[in-house]
Amino acid sequence: MRNTRLPLLLLLFTAACGASSEATKEPATPASGSSSTSRDEVADATPANENILSFGWKVPCRVPVERVSEKKGKDAKMRFFVAARRMKDGKIEVRIEDTEFLVLNGQDATTPEAQEKLAPMLPLLSMPVPMIISAEGEYLEARGLDKVIEQMLATPAIARNAELTAFMAKTLRSPQMQAQIASAAGDSWNAWVGAWIGLSNSPGEVVEADDTVPAGSETIPVRLRFEHHGKAKGDDALVRVSITQTLEGEKAAQGLANLVREMAGPHFPKDMPIENIRRVTRTEAETDPRTLRPRHVRFEQTVDMTMGGKSQTTREFKDDTFDWSRAEGCR
Repeated sequence: MRNTRLPLLLLLFTAACGASSEATKEPATPASGSSSTSRDEVADATPANENILSFGWKVPCRVPVERVSEKKGKDAKMRFFVAARRMKDGKIEVRIEDTEFLVLNGQDATTPEAQEKLAPMLPLLSMPVPMIISAEGEYLEARGLDKVIEQMLATPAIARNAELTAFMAKTLRSPQMQAQIASAAGDSWNAWVGAWIGLSNSPGEVVEADDTVPAGSETIPVRLRFEHHGKAKGDDALVRVSITQTLEGEKAAQGLANLVREMAGPHFPKDMPIENIRRVTRTEAETDPRTLRPRHVRFEQTVDMTMGGKSQTTREFKDDTFDWSRAEGCR
């Protein structure tokens, strides 16, 4: 059982300790090459200010997206809709709707046979968690996490083992993991929009900063690099920007170990320390600087980890293409 639990916990950490956390907000609107303005100044940004990347979606809005992804050597191609609607309190609810898998592990996923096999897993794979966004476009929270947890526990890899189900249920419902899942639920929105709000729209600018990301009751230091690459190829109305986040070193390894111990308790073997970890995530977007309506967003992550004397490397990417010509509303 120990051999099953530990990889699951590490997988949850690398997924939940997301690259698109509030850490990406640090180099916002730099006044010089190495500093940033306050969050109040960022909140005042409007689409009329051409020097600042600003949120300006018109809602209600429903836009189709095609995603190509790969994780641990397994590839997928899917379609879904990003739907945004205004709430009574002025906030915005964003949902991922009508997810359809086209290709899975190199095989046609649209055949009746493939659809039948995918049906039990589709709710988990599509993760339709409602995201709550501020009027300024910043991710605030996720709702319906209990439903997501129930879906995770119902997956065959967990549900067929009663002892593992009980362990994972306790872990997933812990305050530490609830906070990590809630943060990770906003990663897609942050990659599409949130990470860029308030950043300088100055071609050629590079800003680097130090910050931290949460890991349970502790924080882990990260290094951030924001780059404005200028006009996007094929459309002068769009810009290409990127943020690279590097997490590494002894403090990162200790933070990961402490987080896993918080969640796993005695199930984490004391004789198997995490000696080293290095995680590099890079998010790149081609987007409209006046509205942050993206044309294309790519997220890449590489994790190198040494644990118990054994080293391993995992890589993943997500590549999203928005088709605003077929959007509903948004005007």
